[in-house]
Amino acid sequence: MKKTVFLLLAIAATIVSCNDFLDITPDKRAQLDDESKITQILISAYPTELPILMFELMSDNITDNGPQYSTVYSEQTVVQSYTYQAVTDPDLDSPRNVWEVTYKAIAAANQALIAIEKLGSPKSLNGVKSEALLCRAFGHFVLANTFCKAYNSQSSATDLGIPYFTEPETSVSPVYTRGTVKEVYEKIDQDIEAALPIHVDNFKKAAYHFNRKAAYAFAARFNLFYGKWAKVVQYASEALGDNPAILLRDHAQYAVFTLLEDVRSAYLRSEEPSNFLIMTQKSLWGRVYTAGRRYGHSRAKADMTFWQYFPWNDIVNGLNSVWGTDQNVYFPKMREIFEITNPTAQTGWPHTVVVQFSADETLACRAEAYAMLKDFDKATRDLNYWYWRNSAAHSQFTKEEISDWYAVERSRTPRPPMDSRFEIESGMQENFVRAALALRRFEGVHTGLRWMDVKRHGITVKHPMLKSQTVADTITLAPYDDRTAIQLPADVISAGLPANPRNN
Repeated sequence: MKKTVFLLLAIAATIVSCNDFLDITPDKRAQLDDESKITQILISAYPTELPILMFELMSDNITDNGPQYSTVYSEQTVVQSYTYQAVTDPDLDSPRNVWEVTYKAIAAANQALIAIEKLGSPKSLNGVKSEALLCRAFGHFVLANTFCKAYNSQSSATDLGIPYFTEPETSVSPVYTRGTVKEVYEKIDQDIEAALPIHVDNFKKAAYHFNRKAAYAFAARFNLFYGKWAKVVQYASEALGDNPAILLRDHAQYAVFTLLEDVRSAYLRSEEPSNFLIMTQKSLWGRVYTAGRRYGHSRAKADMTFWQYFPWNDIVNGLNSVWGTDQNVYFPKMREIFEITNPTAQTGWPHTVVVQFSADETLACRAEAYAMLKDFDKATRDLNYWYWRNSAAHSQFTKEEISDWYAVERSRTPRPPMDSRFEIESGMQENFVRAALALRRFEGVHTGLRWMDVKRHGITVKHPMLKSQTVADTITLAPYDDRTAIQLPADVISAGLPANPRNN
């Protein structure tokens, strides 16, 4: 029985004892017998711990500044993520917490869906049902991108997946299987396809729910990872509308602020047109990405991320100013909210507010999809929407100029080795994919998005490990390396699920 306890709690989030549980209501707070109660439980269907810290530390956005600097906050998770080891820390930002919290969110979505079914699935609950389906799909998408290899047609039919749950667990000793990545993606696709036609946009605080734009932005990102290019175009277009330019973020607006909190407030405004979905996670990442010294986003890395050169041969307008230390710099796009749980001791939990889906990232999804479809004219149009907004001179470029810019590596225009399992022809197609990835890297800095692009396109990452200021070893992550799948929590492995294979 010991071996199943953690798995039951983490996956089902419903079983509390072997003998007594089945005699009581799984959720003792309320019977889910009307729309308001079902809607209320969906607040718990959004994951409150995301793998952002691990993702960012594993990506090529982070480097080792040397042993003369300390590692602050989540040291074990930071070091193990950066060095591609199995993360063993059970606390915030760890695989254990991501696994447990995300499956609990999925369980909440499943409770809502079962309740809707028991009420006869009335049309009045279509919007609630759509949100529940999207939350369930998103939770499994997070888990698959954390604990599995990236989807690709060559190996996903055999790559290990994660358990996909479509109903609450009711048995005492269930048997779980991981299935394959292909099977997981097929089920995510089914949930998304069932959710979109019945979606209803009636949220009081839309930016914190899967509103229409966020729902279609999620569908676009999922299909980008799934390699369904026409669907990316279809769903991104639904999110962006006829004039994407009015939704894109104006980064120049932040140049007028002299206080960090003013920048954060402006970036995270629910009224900001680009912010499709804002999420809050229990995490130390809000501190780590601003205070990290040894392993961090150095000035040299910033030259490859938010200071990279775009085809107008300069950086994004308004981002000349930086915040941080001599070792690391950052853009204040997240905020920590500290929840005090013990007023006497003034202790509690840190929560990090982050933009999960945005107009800019959705536009980059569509531009990449057009590149994969070899529709370079439309890819050029989409990139030019963003270039016009973010260049001081409101620059526009031809497809030949964009292709030529990304054909070679220049100062502040990185061109890392890439061995994508999606079929990409050298020349213009590869150059346009790289143009879209450059935009995604800019928009996703600090959020972990770059790591998912590293995984799915087989981008080689080299992490230096400095022994001194002049001597270093290098850890190389090859394309589709086994270590791109984060190891399952030890409790889950001991409970019976197969561990991810490791090559270190």
